[in-house]
Amino acid sequence: MLERLKELLNDAEKVAIVTHKRADADALACARVLELVLTKLGVKVVAIVCPEGSPLGDCMEEPPRDVDVYILADVASLSQVPPLDKRIIRVDHHYLGDDIPGILIDRPSCTEIALELAKEAGVEITPDIAKLAILGIYTDTGKLKRADAKTLQILSYLLEKTGGTLYDIIGGSEENVGERHRIIALLKGMQRLEIYESSIGIICISHVGAYEADLASLLISVGCDIALVASLKDDGVHIIMRSNKFDVASLARSVGTGGGHRGAAVAVISQRVKKSELPKILRSVIRLIDRDAKPL
Repeated sequence: MLERLKELLNDAEKVAIVTHKRADADALACARVLELVLTKLGVKVVAIVCPEGSPLGDCMEEPPRDVDVYILADVASLSQVPPLDKRIIRVDHHYLGDDIPGILIDRPSCTEIALELAKEAGVEITPDIAKLAILGIYTDTGKLKRADAKTLQILSYLLEKTGGTLYDIIGGSEENVGERHRIIALLKGMQRLEIYESSIGIICISHVGAYEADLASLLISVGCDIALVASLKDDGVHIIMRSNKFDVASLARSVGTGGGHRGAAVAVISQRVKKSELPKILRSVIRLIDRDAKPL
C-alpha cells in the first residue's frame, strides 16, 4: 500500500488532506494518521480541510490553493467536498464512489487503512492521535458491531498507545450534552416513521434534521430490513441508507451522487426542496427497490 501511495504522489512536495463535509471522528482520524505518514515520506501537509468544519474541530474549512495534490480522506464522492483545482488522490474504505485514483480497501473504517499505511512506513502513533483513531473506529463500526478480528487487533494496538481502557476514551464521548439533542432527533424521526412491506422485507423511511445515521442504525436494530433517512443540507437532500440484506451502495448511486458500502451508504440529491417534500422523495426511492411495496 505504501508503495502505491508513493506512486500516486508522484514527487508531490505539498499536499492538503480533505475530508468530507462536517468530518466525523473516522474522517479526521484518518486525516491525522495520513499526515504522520506523509510527513515521514518528506511531503509537506499544508492543511487538513474539513468542509463546513467538524464537531471535533482542529481543521480548516477552505482548501488551500498552493498545493500539488489534494488527498481525499474518507470521501466517496466529489459531491462531498468543495471544487478542487489540482490533482486528486483518494484514500477511502467505500467500495463504491467516484472514479478517483487512490487506495480503496473495503474495511469497516477508513482509519484502519491509514493505520496500515503508518505501520508500513514505520510511523509511531502518538497517544492523542491513538485516542482519536479509537473513537473513529468505534463510531464508524457502529460501536464495534461491524468490527472484525483485524479491527480488534488494531484497537488493541491503539489502546496500548493510550495506556487506558476503551471506556476511558468512549465513555466521555457518549455522555455529553449533545446526547439529549440526539435523543430528541431520534424520537422525532420515529414519530415520522413510515413502514412498507416489500419483496426484500420491511422498508422503513423517515427524515430528521440531524443524527440521520443514528436513526438509520436504530431502525435496523429494531427489525427494519432497509432503513432510509433523509435530511436537508446546503447541497441538497442527503439520504442515509442502511441494510443487512440489500446492496444500498448501488441504490445510492442510482438515486444521486454518493456511495458507500453494501450495507451502509449515502445518496446526495442536488435539489432544493422543502422539508415537507422529503417523504415523497423517500417513497420514490422505495419504488426503485420494489414498485409493489405496500404501506403497513
